[in-house]
Amino acid sequence: MKSRNEYKRELTIENPLGFHVRPVQRFAELAQAFESDITVEIDGREASGKSVMGLMSLGGRHGATIIIKTRGEDARQALDIISYLIEEDFFVEDDIEPDNGSRRHIERLKKFASCFESTIKLLLDGEEINISSPEAFENLEFCPTEKIDFHVTGKDAEQACRVLQKLVDYRFYIEDAMNTTSD
Repeated sequence: MKSRNEYKRELTIENPLGFHVRPVQRFAELAQAFESDITVEIDGREASGKSVMGLMSLGGRHGATIIIKTRGEDARQALDIISYLIEEDFFVEDDIEPDNGSRRHIERLKKFASCFESTIKLLLDGEEINISSPEAFENLEFCPTEKIDFHVTGKDAEQACRVLQKLVDYRFYIEDAMNTTSD
């Protein structure tokens, strides 16, 4: 019998180059943001979703079915966010539209936040912005590399805060070309 905190989803690898080095690295780093066990299956072979080497051994090609299994405290959120990563071609974009970059990373951050059952507010320049409110982001201007914090309340607030902060720290909501800082 399947436990309450065990989930599974089948997706198709749409990335034209398949599950190659950059997508595998993004996947593994994203999976490490969660407490849950994450297993990936491609063509009958399985590997830990947190292991770059294990994932590389799966050799997923364009059009292959990828099965994601999650088990643990934040398993549902892990599955939703990882599925979104796969559906968005692992956020590996070669043709980035500079004028759309800011909107794209805001939309990704909102999508990540929607996977939790808590109220999530973005803290930016001393202002709290409800991340699920479309109006709040209408005129919002911020650089993808700015420091972002959250105020989270609700059922899974601790998980949401921990995972969202890791996602922001890893800059998973932005493209490679925009992920340039002078730290």
